[in-house]
Amino acid sequence: MWIALFKTLEGLPRYGDGPDIPEPLPDPRVEMYNFDISREHWDYVEQDFISPVYHLCNALFDFCDVDYLNAEQCAKLKSWLEGRLARDVPDYLAPIYGKLLEYTIQAVELKTGIMVEL
Repeated sequence: MWIALFKTLEGLPRYGDGPDIPEPLPDPRVEMYNFDISREHWDYVEQDFISPVYHLCNALFDFCDVDYLNAEQCAKLKSWLEGRLARDVPDYLAPIYGKLLEYTIQAVELKTGIMVEL
């Protein structure tokens, strides 16, 4: 499971409608954050993150799937994360939500996006 922040979209390979992560890594155009969510927490993540973000951003997040969010979608996710982090967040999700917020802020500023694989 990982989140990729695209620092630029210039010169990147394409994956469907969005950019793809260049090979080999590391690459200065992309910052990666790897994480793991225990299978026992998947139902909670589905309810707390996947479902609301799907409806908010029209994102196709699901476990073992990849989706790209452009800067406009990142702006929506950023607002959602700010509200969500104002409430109690389980310890296993707090660092992930924090990194998502950091990356969405940067993606909006850079007019790029993020890619997420759960």
